[in-house]
Amino acid sequence: MKFQKLTIIMISLGVVAAGVSSCLNTRMSDTDMTAYFAGGRYLPHRQFYQTTNRKMHYVEAGNDTLPPVLFVHGSPGSWDNFKAFLKDTLLLNRFHLLAVDRPGFGFSADNGAEATLKAQAEALLPILKKQRQPVVLVGHSYGGPVIVQAAIDYPQYVKALVVVAGSVAPDLEPSNWYRYPLHYPPLRWVIPSFFRSSNDELLPLKAELTKMSPDWSKIRCPAVIVQGEKDVLVPADNARFAVKKLRHVRVTTIMKDDMNHFVPWSDPDLIVEGILRAAK
Repeated sequence: MKFQKLTIIMISLGVVAAGVSSCLNTRMSDTDMTAYFAGGRYLPHRQFYQTTNRKMHYVEAGNDTLPPVLFVHGSPGSWDNFKAFLKDTLLLNRFHLLAVDRPGFGFSADNGAEATLKAQAEALLPILKKQRQPVVLVGHSYGGPVIVQAAIDYPQYVKALVVVAGSVAPDLEPSNWYRYPLHYPPLRWVIPSFFRSSNDELLPLKAELTKMSPDWSKIRCPAVIVQGEKDVLVPADNARFAVKKLRHVRVTTIMKDDMNHFVPWSDPDLIVEGILRAAK
């Protein structure tokens, strides 16, 4: 009886996820992009590059002689989670703005997700190398540990970190028991591709964070931690974990009591503030 109930729950989750895929567009078209940025100072343009096993996509806006800022989305997500920032005049006056589709999402979706944080960070390396100066990395949710890993592995290319509601503490990762049935057929066949990619990278995250934990001491750049105390997806103790791990560098915390997980949409001004502080 319990098995039957569990099966029904799993099938229901798969059906809901499939339905969501029809209304969650993770690939912003050229037409939509032109319309969204119409009248703005810059129309972002697309860039593609090849890694060892996939074609990657990002967009950039602004003067490329200014200090670069790269936005890294969560799971699931895509570059356009940060589209409002790419037309922010305050940021455009001071920075060259970039936003990437991580492996498995948006126009970087081919070949699915990368399961390790090292592979996620390595996928960003061609963007970092292309910039004229070290980059301020902004990572939301799963993007948080990705940029931390990038700062560990490629310190010469990273000027500062802005970790926004980042899932960085291994002991705070949820069990996510429901993800295991979704990882295998037949439910894997039912859920949309972006959900599969999210599932594939979140399942090993606790182990990946544990593996990364001793290497925080290798980070040499300053960091800003932006976190809401009412975040039920990534508990606020993740921010306190990051502060402890980064005692050897300059760390600024921006905490808000009534803020939830969806900071890029609910409190974008705090991310802008974080970028300005990180770039000092």
